[in-house]
Order: sequence, then structure tokens, then C-alpha cells
Amino acid sequence: MSGGDIRELLALHALDLLEPDEVEQVTAAIAADPRLEVELTALRDAAHQLAGASQVTPSPEVEAQLFASIGGGRFERFTAQMSKIFDVTVDRARELFGITERTSAWDIRMPGLGLIHFDGGPACATADCGFIRIMPGGTFPWHTHRGDELSLIVAGTLRDHDGKLYRPGDELFHAKGSSHDLTVQGDEPVIFIARAFDGIEVAGVRQA
Repeated sequence: MSGGDIRELLALHALDLLEPDEVEQVTAAIAADPRLEVELTALRDAAHQLAGASQVTPSPEVEAQLFASIGGGRFERFTAQMSKIFDVTVDRARELFGITERTSAWDIRMPGLGLIHFDGGPACATADCGFIRIMPGGTFPWHTHRGDELSLIVAGTLRDHDGKLYRPGDELFHAKGSSHDLTVQGDEPVIFIARAFDGIEVAGVRQA
């Protein structure tokens, strides 16, 4: 992890916005470099002052994540819908939407395609849950559903293989055994959230 990455995590840790595995990364980094503990303390002091006349200006990514986590983000109108689909609280949905604002949170599996996996609630225990971002001109490759899948579009316009278009707020359902691909329509990146029971297969290989 680069110095810039760990300092981004330090800033988010000061705001209590990290996932448990990220907290472990920060703890390990501080153990290796005690000077980071001093930085974290300073960041926490600055965070406490943000409610008043603080002169500390968070980065745009940190600010966007903070707003999303308190209910002021660009995806706020989808929090109740996401809460229902993924069996999580509205506050947890806000936290997850906040994570999408961080460039480093996206796992880039291939050019133009990014993923963020997360754990759904008890009703989604056997489902693969995650955000998928496809850049303009990109396609999520042809895949087969091992179980039922439900997705929620939150940004951009998505075209299914049958030509049907889906826009923010639309839900897509695909039954177990069905196959298709998904392509971005237009110049805006598409972000959708998928709940795939038992996962999917691409070229006959189950995707983790």
C-alpha cells in the first residue's frame, strides 16, 4: 500500500468510516511506523473541529463519502430501495454508498469494469452482493446465473442483451440459469448493485 493510500485510510479512520479489514490495515501500518499514530491523532482533532470553525478542508473523496454516510450523498434516494433488496439498515446502505466515492475502493477486474463486494444481511447470506461500475463504451461480459439475481441501477443507462434499457431506480431480475451481457448506453458511467444468489459463471468459471 502506498503512503498516499494509507494516509487516505487514516483520514477516513479519523471519521470512523473504515471497514473492519481497513482498520486492520491501519493498525498494522501504525505498528510499523509509529509516526502515523501522531498523524491519526491530529486528524481526529481536526475532525472534531469540523462541526465548528475548522480550517481543515477534507479531500473531495473524503467529503463525498462523509456526506453519503450521513444521508446527503448523490445516491441518497436509493438507500431505502437498497436496504430492502440487500437486507441491510438504511444507515448501512449509506455507508456502502459512501465507499463507492473512493477511487481506491474499486477493484478493477478489466479495463472499464470495477467491482466493490460487500456482505448483505441475513436474507442474502448465500448471495454475492456488490457494486458494479462500467465505463462508457464498456460491457459486463456474457455470464450465466447460478441462482436468481436482482440488480438496482443507481447511475447511467444500461442496455440488456435483449435491447431493453434500464435507468436509475430500475430493477433488473434474471432467473437461475439465464444468461446475458450488459452494455453502457450513452456517455455516463453505469453503476448498479447486484444480488446474485450462488454467484455467476463467466465462460463456465464461477466468479469470486
